[in-house]
Amino acid sequence: MEKIFYIFLACAFAGLLFYIHLLRRQVQRLGRLTRFYYRVSSSLGLMTVGYAVSRDTATLSPDCAHLFHLPEELPQFSRTREAARADASHPLHPVVLCLGAFSDDVPYQYLRRGEAPRRFLLKSFVLKDEEGRPYYLLGVFRDITRQANEEARLVARAQFDGLTRIHNSGATRSWMREHIGRLRADGTRGGLLFLLDVDHFKGVNDTLGHQGGDRALICVANALRKAFAGRGFLGRLGGDEFIAYLDADDAAEAEKLACAIHENARRLGREAGLPIDLTVSIGCALLAGEDYEAAYKRADRALYAAKEQGRNTHVILHAGEDYEAAEQQETERRDTP
Repeated sequence: MEKIFYIFLACAFAGLLFYIHLLRRQVQRLGRLTRFYYRVSSSLGLMTVGYAVSRDTATLSPDCAHLFHLPEELPQFSRTREAARADASHPLHPVVLCLGAFSDDVPYQYLRRGEAPRRFLLKSFVLKDEEGRPYYLLGVFRDITRQANEEARLVARAQFDGLTRIHNSGATRSWMREHIGRLRADGTRGGLLFLLDVDHFKGVNDTLGHQGGDRALICVANALRKAFAGRGFLGRLGGDEFIAYLDADDAAEAEKLACAIHENARRLGREAGLPIDLTVSIGCALLAGEDYEAAYKRADRALYAAKEQGRNTHVILHAGEDYEAAEQQETERRDTP
């Protein structure tokens, strides 16, 4: 009888070892499948975060944990969920946001100092038991950084001049028609509209060739950038004709900007190694509510007046002034010692 007991015990132990072996193989197989799933997800630009309600534990895919500098397992997740939801700077904020994106895809941009920005679409799914109670949440981060960057490049190509990197003709006219003459919050309308072109640009091309002419145009665009210092709107209408707009009504500001453009153009031309003195003629109109077409005509008259006065100068048309007044203004300015 004792032998039978030992034989039974040995068989039970052998059966337990065999079961452990099978279980171990299943765990290894599950681990391989999990790693395979993560590799496939990563190659598709997907990262996942799961939340087991009963365990109150969130599990992040390796790529997700690495990106957000978090551990792959987050126990007692519910304790920090509300704080993370309300604070965009909280380390768990993107995870909580992703697990709550049940309706449409939610756009999210992840910014971290020293790292390139990443853009995602967030979506989450819920698993429920027979009684309709959720027991598992799955959140998916879909990386659209490359797609978003490509779209941004296409937009830039469509809206910006390839040579000077300021707004091209089409984008400029569209923006000007939309914004010039628009009623401000204080109930007024106005602005400063500048037109300028390179003096004797055909001669510049003939002397320096088209590459030299392109360098001159780049210098003028950079002269505008430095003068406006991030304010207003800058555009190239074509050839050597540039346009700029600033939402201001101060004639002194217009004078200051015009002088800065002249100075910057000459200095940048020298720094670029151009063997000529790079100068521009500038016409500026102080606006009083007219639309873009009317504003352009007034600025163009001021530009014509500057050219009539010998170029390398600027003429400012005050609100309501015409061409003759601008010509008289320039004559008086030149005669003033």
